[in-house]
Amino acid sequence: MARPKLRGGLVGCGDVANSSHLPAWRAQKDAQIVAFCDRNLEAARDVARRFGVAAAYDDLSPMLRSEHLDFVDICSPPLTHFELSMEAIEAGLHVLVEKPMAIGLREAEDLVSAERGRGVKLCVVHNFLFTPVVCRAKSLVERGAIGEVVGVHVDVSARRSGVAADESHWCHALPGGIFGDHSPHAVYLTSAFLGKINSVKTVSWKHSDFAWLAADELRVLLECERGLGNLNISCNSRAPMFTLKISGTDGILQIDNFALSMVRIRNRGIRAHQIALEQLDIGLQMLGCLAAGVLRALRGRRWYNVGHEVIIEQFIRSIRDDSDPPVSGEDGRETIRVLDEVWEQTGGNAQLSSRGGAVGQP
Repeated sequence: MARPKLRGGLVGCGDVANSSHLPAWRAQKDAQIVAFCDRNLEAARDVARRFGVAAAYDDLSPMLRSEHLDFVDICSPPLTHFELSMEAIEAGLHVLVEKPMAIGLREAEDLVSAERGRGVKLCVVHNFLFTPVVCRAKSLVERGAIGEVVGVHVDVSARRSGVAADESHWCHALPGGIFGDHSPHAVYLTSAFLGKINSVKTVSWKHSDFAWLAADELRVLLECERGLGNLNISCNSRAPMFTLKISGTDGILQIDNFALSMVRIRNRGIRAHQIALEQLDIGLQMLGCLAAGVLRALRGRRWYNVGHEVIIEQFIRSIRDDSDPPVSGEDGRETIRVLDEVWEQTGGNAQLSSRGGAVGQP
C-alpha cells in the first residue's frame, strides 16, 4: 500500500516562494503543501487559492496546532528565520529554511542544537549547489579534468536600481546590509570546491549616493583548506550577474549561474595551433550552451528554480529514508560562521575596512 504524502506548511508567501519553492513543490509526488502562512493574511490566502488549498494563516502557531504537519518550509525574510525555525523544530517538525539560516552564529548554533535534541531534519536552501551546471563542474573536478583545484573566483553583481535603491527593503537590516542577501551563495560555493574556510580578509567601498548604504562594493579574500577564494560583490550593475571561475593546475571552468552554462578551458599551450584549437573548442562549447539555453527556455525552465527542485526532492527523501538532508544545519552554520567574520571586519554594516583575521571556531 502506498504511503501517504508528507504534509507541509509554507511560511512567507513572497517572491522566493512564488518563483522557486511553489513550482518545485508542485512537482513532488511524495509530499504536498497543505497550508500557507504570511503575516499579510491576504497574501497567504491568495497563494493558497492559486495552489488549490484552503488553509491560510497570518501566524505560525495556529497553523502548527491545526494542520498536523510533517515539515515546514520557511521562505520569509532572514530576520525571521531563527524564531520560525525554532518554533517548528520544538513542535517536532522537520524544517527547510531559506538562506541564510539565521542571523549570526549564536542563532545558527541554537538551531543545530535544537534539531539534534528533537531528532528532526534541518535543511538549508543552498540552491546553487544543485544546479546542473554546478553539479557537472563538481563531477569534472572529482575526475581531475582541470587537475588540482587551486582557486575559486566568484563575481556577483546586483542592480543599483534594485533593492539597493529601496531603503525599506529587509536586506538593509541584515548584519552585512545589502551584501547579506548575496554573500551566502558565494561562500558556500567557494567552500564546495576548496574545503573549509579558515580565514578571511575584507575590504569594502561605496560608489552610490544612497544615504542608507554604508558600502555597495565588497571584496573578500578567503584562505581555504585547499586554496584561495576571492569574492567580488557589486551593487552597482545595470543587470544582475553571477559567475564562478574554478582554477586548476590543468585548466579552468568558467560558469554562468544565471545562464546555467559552463566553458572548460584546457590550457593547451601558447603556440598558434594550440591557441586556435583552444578557441575552436571554446566556440563549440558555447554553441552547446546556446542550444541548451534555448531548449530550457522553450520548456519554461528558469535558472532560479532548477536548484530548488533538486534540494526539495532530496529533503523529502531524507525524511522518508531517515538520511542526512542535502544541506545540513551544520552546513548552514558553517556559512554563517564565515560571514560573521566578514561582517566583523566591515564594522557589522559594511563600513570600509582592510583588516584580516582567522575565522573563529564555533
